[in-house]
This record gives sequence, C-alpha cells and structure tokens, in this order.
Amino acid sequence: MKTKIGGQAVIEGVMMRGNSSQALAVRDEMGDIRLETKRLPSKKPWYKKVPFLRGIVNMVLSMIDGTKIIGKSAEIMAGEEIDASNGKGMGVLMGFSTVIGVALAVCLFILLPTGITAGIFKLASLDVNSLDWVWLKSLLEGVMKMVILILYMWCISRMKEIKRLFMYHGAEHKTIACYESEMPLTVENVQKCSRYHDRCGTSFIVFVVVLSIVLMMILDIICAACKFTLFIEKWWLRALLKLALLPLTAGISYEALMLMARSNFVLFRPFKWLGKQFQRLTTKEPDDGMVEVAITSFNAVLEMDADENTPEVKFPAPITLAEFTRQVKESGITEYAGKQDFDWLLCAILKIKREDLSKEIAVPFGWSIRLNKMKERLAAGEPWQYVVGSVEFYGRTFEVNKSVLIPRQETELVTEQLVKRLNKKSTVLDLCCGSGVIGITAALETNATVTLADVSDEALKVAKANAKRNKAKVDFIKSDMFANLCGKCNAIICNPPYVESDVIPTLDDSVKNYEPHLALDGGKDGLNFYRILAEQAPKHLTKGGLLVLEIGYNQGEAVKGLLEEKFDVEVMKDYGGNDRIVIAALKKPAKK
Repeated sequence: MKTKIGGQAVIEGVMMRGNSSQALAVRDEMGDIRLETKRLPSKKPWYKKVPFLRGIVNMVLSMIDGTKIIGKSAEIMAGEEIDASNGKGMGVLMGFSTVIGVALAVCLFILLPTGITAGIFKLASLDVNSLDWVWLKSLLEGVMKMVILILYMWCISRMKEIKRLFMYHGAEHKTIACYESEMPLTVENVQKCSRYHDRCGTSFIVFVVVLSIVLMMILDIICAACKFTLFIEKWWLRALLKLALLPLTAGISYEALMLMARSNFVLFRPFKWLGKQFQRLTTKEPDDGMVEVAITSFNAVLEMDADENTPEVKFPAPITLAEFTRQVKESGITEYAGKQDFDWLLCAILKIKREDLSKEIAVPFGWSIRLNKMKERLAAGEPWQYVVGSVEFYGRTFEVNKSVLIPRQETELVTEQLVKRLNKKSTVLDLCCGSGVIGITAALETNATVTLADVSDEALKVAKANAKRNKAKVDFIKSDMFANLCGKCNAIICNPPYVESDVIPTLDDSVKNYEPHLALDGGKDGLNFYRILAEQAPKHLTKGGLLVLEIGYNQGEAVKGLLEEKFDVEVMKDYGGNDRIVIAALKKPAKK
C-alpha cells in the first residue's frame, strides 16, 4: 500500500507531511516527545500541479520550509545560546546560512569539478573542441562531481550531530516502509523494515547529478559539431551554463523520482539501486527512541488527513525573560549555587551577556525544559558549575565539565600572585592546567607568553575552548608533568593534584562523585607532584625564575621543605588563614 506521506529529519526529531496536514515530533531534553501539527492548504496552487515546474518549485520551497522546521525543532531543544536580538537576528542568520550553504554547494559540485577537469585537459594537451574528446570532458566532470559528493556525504556523516540526524532520517524511512508494508506501526515492526526509500531526497540529488552529466555531454557534442566552442573552452562559462541548467535538471529529476516511486519497471531498477547506495551514507539505523518519534509524527498526519476536525497542536510559546527568571528562582538552583551573583548565574544558564538582561528577550520553551533537567542533576548532588557548564573566574566566564576541576576562590588568589609578578616579556608554563583558567587569565592580564600543559586530552579540549571563548593567545601541549617539555621559562604556575589518596573517599559527595580523581589524587601523603616539581622545575626555569604553586591547607611546611634546597620559598595564606600559596624563586648558583 503506497502512501504520499513523506518526511524530513530534523534536530532530534522527524517532520511528516501528508495530503492536508503536517506534523513535527521532537524529543526534548527530558526525554518527552513534543508534537506540533498544522493544516495545509486544501487546494494546491497551480504551479505545484504543472509537470517539471513543480519539481523546481518543490526544490526551492523544500529549502525554505526545511530551514523553518529546523528552527522550530531548535525551540524545543534549546540551542547552545539565546538569540538576544529577540528573534530579529535569527531570521537574518538562518537566511545567511542558507545562502552560504547554496554557495558552498555551487563551489563544491559545479565550480570545483569543472575547474579540475579543465586543468587535467590542459595538462594533457587534449583538444577539447574535438568530437573525439569532448564527451570525455563531460564524463570526467561528472565523475569528479560524483566523487566529491560521495566524499562530502561520508565526511559529514562522521560528525556526531549529523550522524544523529541521519539516524532520524533512517527512522523516517523505516516508519513509512512499515506503513506501506501494511504492518501495525510498532517500534518492533518499524525496526524490521528497510531504511531505504524510493522517494528519498538523496535519490533526487543523485538523479540531478546523473542527469546534469548526460545533458552536458549532449550539449558539448552539439557545440563541438556546430563549431560553437566557447562553452567548451571557458571553464567558468561551463560552470555558469551548469548553474543555468539546474532548474531544468531539477524539474526532470523530480518527475523521474515520482515515476520510479510508483513503478518497479526493469529499466528503473539501476537508477533506484544507485539512489539507495547513496542513502547508505545519509541514513543510519535508528535507536528505538528515534523510531518512537517518527511513529508519533506519522500517526499525527494519518489522523489529521483522515479527520478534518482534528485540531492543530502547537509547541508551547516562548516565554519572557522575566518569567524565566521567576522559574530559575523557584527551581531551587540558587540554593545549590550558594552566594553566587544571581545575574551571573542567570547569564550562565542562558549563555548570554549581562547587558542582555535588560533586553526584552523571548526565551524558547526548550530552556524551561533544560531548567527542569538542571534541577534533577542538582538534586542528585552534581555541582552547579557542571550543571550550567561554566564558572566565573577573575571577572571572566570559563567553561567547565567533569573532565576538569571546578576553579575555587583560593585559586583566584594564586592567580593574583602570579599576575603581580609578570609582564608582557614573561614566558610562563601553566602545568596541570586543567580548564586553563590560570594560564589564560595570566595571558590576558599581562600579555605574557603562556603555554598550557596537561596529561589529559579532555582537559586540554576544555582549556582550548576557554582560550577561544576569551580570545586568549596561548599555546598547548600534552605532557605528563615535564615529560614532553623542553626549554626554559620565567615562571611555572601549577595547581597539581594534592589530596591524600586515603582522604578522597571522605570528601564531599559533590567532589568525590563528580570531579576527576586524576586531578585530585596526590598520592599517599598528597606530595607526589611537589616532589617532581622540586626535582625537575629548576631545569625548566631561567635564572631567578618563579615557581608559583597552590597547596593544601596543611602542606605549607612540607612543600617548603621539598623546595628550599634550590628555591627561596615564601608560603602565603588564603582568606581563611590557611597555607595556600607557595612563591618560590630559583636560587642563583653558588659561586665557585
């Protein structure tokens, strides 16, 4: 049983469109499926009924509608940051992204293969105007275009977000296939079905490419026979001609796609096979949750198409910043965040700047869902800094996650002492850099040359993100303490693991259960890394170079004892009166 219902995969969801209705189902961050439906015009405009013309129109409208639908799904998924322009800039941004996407497609699939082929023919000194070779030029351009398309699809399918999109694409196809197989739409039945479908947009793209090859080959032969060689010799004119022919190829390809979807005629099978080979790249096997989303969307369309009285369903509307602020206060997050500035906390949650708090921002409903998820994580004992994903340090915002320690107030004191002793000519090594807050702050405050080092790849990833976020020019190197380091610098800053191994199980649950033990465990007495520093730091410091360390509250004398043979050592206290900072200046070699 064939159906005209078709669909599109979106961010964590699936859109289905029938004869008279459309449904968009999206799984939100709490795991619930959200549904929005709408009625389509009862009568199709004339230009959607004219053969060949309707293919061109559908191609353009699909791009426009697809952009709108992705924007809709983003409202539920709560993007990485709020549009502080209250939506005014989003339309421009999405429109600009579409233009950039089209321009990229033109460059990759028209200009690039045309230019490469022209270069090959020139190097081979082949007469492109000859009937003996002109067909080969068109064929070679087509092969180049197909290779570029395959490589492009393969590359983007490796990206995590795109892979999930392709999995939803697979869920969409399998759901339609299940219905056409006249099986009940259950997750188990849908998962048994094929993820390939004859009406897939991927097949449409393949048909456009194949047809463009054939059309150009015919035109080239005609031009060569008529001695009209301008479009053969000038590669940029060929590119313009291909662009001009795109509407024609789209119109014919659309009709071919619809015809093949209705018939299994033997001559159609090679083209169907080719389309399905490309669908191997753009569809992936979905998980059961994705199939549930696709079924929800499909069933909604079936219901609305069958009963014109079925009401439309809308996603919850955006809320005001004032309403969201009230929700934050009622959520209990402030209790977990302690005495943190509420404005900063609100900015951290929404990922906006403080000056944006005075604007009339429309907060997508998805952020209310995200707030509930944050509340659950806080209730489980997770530190609020990990929950919001950032922390304020030395007047700047830094990203944090479970791969790095949460910067403490005491670490700001350590950073302050370092900054006081640096200038723009200083060279600094931030060893065991973690999130990079110390080294990045030092670079920004003094313009010193700073290198950040850590043994953890994940920690370095966070540090690099923080450097980019704060526009800091610093260098990075993966190193287990001094193992991969060479050369000397004016100062080494280090906040090493310094908690005694036996003490870690007694720490607060929010620390021992969430913060990385690699960054906490300093060995049996907590001094393992200070011993390495005492032994190896002098080799990496210039004359009179500084070693600035954060230490445990009870480690002042022990660390001083380890260092004082080669350093002049000063131990400084934190706000609570505990030993916290060691400033050690490398002693000058004794005169012989």
